[in-house]
Amino acid sequence: MDKRRLSFFYRMLLITSLSTGIVLNVVETSSVSAILSYYTLQSNIICLVFFVFILMVSAVKDDYQESDVYHLVKGCVTIIIAITGLVYAIALGPIGFDMQIDTGGFEKFMSNFLVHVVSPILVILDYFFFDKKGKFKLYYPLIWLIIPLNYLIYVYTYSSNGGEFFGVGGSTKFAYIFLDYTQIGYKGVAGAIILMGIFILLISYGLVLVDRVVGRRQGRL
Repeated sequence: MDKRRLSFFYRMLLITSLSTGIVLNVVETSSVSAILSYYTLQSNIICLVFFVFILMVSAVKDDYQESDVYHLVKGCVTIIIAITGLVYAIALGPIGFDMQIDTGGFEKFMSNFLVHVVSPILVILDYFFFDKKGKFKLYYPLIWLIIPLNYLIYVYTYSSNGGEFFGVGGSTKFAYIFLDYTQIGYKGVAGAIILMGIFILLISYGLVLVDRVVGRRQGRL
């Protein structure tokens, strides 16, 4: 099977994982507005839209990876969902964080497992399996920060308009404890945001470094 056909089937699997995780969370929740306001669901939705679009583009255009815009956006969606997986694995999963509390059993397990673990891994692997390497520019990570920073604006806007979250392992008002200034204070939130920004930049520049190293090696083959 050639690489183009393999990438098609792989991305169909990826789209299935993303869409199933999103649908399970939306269907099994008591508050659609709350579930859709978590960073996890928003990062999964952004990735779903991106991969559906790329799947359609790749069907009619072989050289879509020659565009700098493709690599800029692909790096962005890879980073934003990598954050979902890493933060869940490092900080949220161990304390029993759950976006919804009104479901149980297999559906609850799968709704969390797909959006926090399976889909992030599949998106990251898509980059390693199918993308041309050596295309990321040094300023890309600064642009990749935009969506996580915009999420902060979204959370505080949503909350100020009466929006609430489920709050299991986090905050009913701001989703995540590190964004809740009523519990950890403004300095605590500011410090958490700065640390998260540094964390995201470290991951992003790590990806750029890997991209350049692999790109050089491929260029010598």
